[in-house]
Amino acid sequence: MNKKEARALIKEKRMKLSQEYIDNASNKIFEKLMQNEDFKNAKVIMSYMDFKNEVKTDKINNFIKKSGKILVLPKVTDKETMIAIEDKNQYSISPFGNKEPDGEEYKGDIGVIITPGVAFDRNKNRIGFGRGYYDRFFIKYPNAKKIAIAFEEQIVDDGIETDKYDKKVDILITEKNIIK
Repeated sequence: MNKKEARALIKEKRMKLSQEYIDNASNKIFEKLMQNEDFKNAKVIMSYMDFKNEVKTDKINNFIKKSGKILVLPKVTDKETMIAIEDKNQYSISPFGNKEPDGEEYKGDIGVIITPGVAFDRNKNRIGFGRGYYDRFFIKYPNAKKIAIAFEEQIVDDGIETDKYDKKVDILITEKNIIK
């Protein structure tokens, strides 16, 4: 399936998910993530703030902060750049309408990058909203474990088209499966 078709199909499917489904599936994903050794051992974890029927991340982000780890969150700074900022509970609304952290760019190592996406396949290919922010960000942190979290409905069974710039994730966690 090409990227444009996959993006349109999965975005439409995701927007039709009920709040009950999103909450239940997000809790199951949280439980699976808590068992992941890379997540357990990481001192610095990048997550995100969910938006428009994405997997809920409040529980994940709160757990990271309460466990003494450093939580960093993404912030888009221009048409091509996304940076990580340590979460200090100061936020603003981005031009895309989602909440982003305020503060200075985090310059240290990141052990795990919890990665959102629009669609995935079972080979751990990922497509986002089409701007390449995460693909470029992954290049800056080649040793970080990329763990995608998604609903089972976001998986395209027949695969998705990729190009040379697209980066696979290392692990894909849904409410039903863990794909390594």
